[in-house]
Amino acid sequence: MYISKLLAGGMLCLSAACSHAVAPPSVDELFAIDRAFSARSAEIGAGPAFVEFASDDVRAFPGGGVTLKGIDALADWTSGWSKERSITWEPEEAFISASEDFGYTWGYATFAGKDENGEPTESYGKYVTIWRRQSNGEWKWIADLGNSAPPPDER
Repeated sequence: MYISKLLAGGMLCLSAACSHAVAPPSVDELFAIDRAFSARSAEIGAGPAFVEFASDDVRAFPGGGVTLKGIDALADWTSGWSKERSITWEPEEAFISASEDFGYTWGYATFAGKDENGEPTESYGKYVTIWRRQSNGEWKWIADLGNSAPPPDER
């Protein structure tokens, strides 16, 4: 009888979430990490935030440039970004794969800065960020693409 209870308990642990298992992700996690990424961009600047949230094997696709491969290439590229220009964004949708370790978010971004006369400027973009869940459960972005978008009132 005692062995049956042990085996039954072991089967329950295999079939249900055990206390030491990483909980399955939800799209809410991707929305949250994407929003945290944007908030961090507003806090410390876009370049440092892009590096902080990136995986070591990241790929970035600068407009008109060659594909950047790896965190060092990303850090080098973003170090040249103007501190006068900010980027904030808001995800519209998120998706997680059946394997629960891969997903993407997409949304709209606002680029704010100043022109050559010191006057405020704003432009808009749309983006797709591809995320991979790390072995510790943390999400890191592995690829990011973006291009221009109309202003919010024209979408």
